[in-house]
Amino acid sequence: MSHTTVKTALRWLPLLALSFVLGCGGGRMYVNTEADLGFYEKVGVLTFANLTSDNNAAERVTASFTTELLMLNTVAVANAGDFRKASTTVLQGSTANSLDGLTTEQIFQIGQTAGVQGMFVGAVTQFGMVRSGQEEFPLVAVIVRFVDCQTGNVVWSYETSQKGGPKFPVFSFGETHTLGEMTTNVCRDVARSFGRIAR
Repeated sequence: MSHTTVKTALRWLPLLALSFVLGCGGGRMYVNTEADLGFYEKVGVLTFANLTSDNNAAERVTASFTTELLMLNTVAVANAGDFRKASTTVLQGSTANSLDGLTTEQIFQIGQTAGVQGMFVGAVTQFGMVRSGQEEFPLVAVIVRFVDCQTGNVVWSYETSQKGGPKFPVFSFGETHTLGEMTTNVCRDVARSFGRIAR
């Protein structure tokens, strides 16, 4: 490697490091410090609300998040079909505004019916491909909350938005090109953030 090449590479190192840090940054998180996370032995995942134009966004993100939550193995997760049946019975099929529209009584009834102490509710706010220069990259944004089924109180909340593409404008490493990859990345980030405070 020539002296010029080495100097050029060294000049880019600080920017590469900064890019890596920014690329690995998490979302915005809230934790109720009075909550006893050890209390939650079994939880459920309510199908997320869909605030995007993609009709399948909520189902895809909910399924991916549930998978990532199961892989953490920090808390027992109710069977998706059983929990969906229990929540549908209580909500009479309507989950369009599950993030902010649930009453304390509805949350309590779902918990009792499904046999869970807490549940995740959320919303997909962005889901699709966006143009960046001459290419298109995936963009996924979600808000996910964990609520106590006895009180309806928010125990934990996490909001994140992530777009694919090169982590650094010169070097094309770490790119995320597909919506499926980005969905997995976002859901893994959300699940791991909950896992860190649940341990």
